[in-house]
Amino acid sequence: MKKIIFVAMTIIGLLVVIFSSLGITQELSDSDTVDAMLPPCTVEDGLPFVGEDDVTCYWGMSGEVLEIPSEAIAADVDVEISWIKSGVWIGIAEASEADKCELKGDYYECDKESVNLIAGGPSSNGEITWQPIPGEYRFVAGGDDTQTLQQFDVDWNYQASLKSGLAIMLLFVGLSMSVAGAVLWFKLSKR
Repeated sequence: MKKIIFVAMTIIGLLVVIFSSLGITQELSDSDTVDAMLPPCTVEDGLPFVGEDDVTCYWGMSGEVLEIPSEAIAADVDVEISWIKSGVWIGIAEASEADKCELKGDYYECDKESVNLIAGGPSSNGEITWQPIPGEYRFVAGGDDTQTLQQFDVDWNYQASLKSGLAIMLLFVGLSMSVAGAVLWFKLSKR
């Protein structure tokens, strides 16, 4: 029975070694282009004697939630977001920020400056690099005040790999288990 335990320990150790070494060299990635939308401003007629209209502009927030699972804590993740259209920007907010906005079909309409952004925003200049931590997030679009709906393409890609410190630790643990299992199995075999 002890031999079976030591053989199993050796095999598990070897599997951990293989997994951790793949984690050091293997990188996951994906990319896509999506449509983003900046909601139009609303115009309310001003007072008749003033002759000016009252314009209210908004930020748009995605209806879909991006969930970063808790397992991502073991990975180095870089998300790159870029767009070419001038006068607009993309930001990232925690999903709970949608409580400050009004649902308009498949997106949220948010008063300008009402949402706390954790990445991106007006100073992003056409690109964001974001290292997410586990949680739930939504994308936010904003830009120049205009009375028409603005749509634009946003390119995104991500790269994820096992954190090197964790991969090295797993490699060490796996090697230790394999060696210990093999040594104990050989000692029992000589008896």
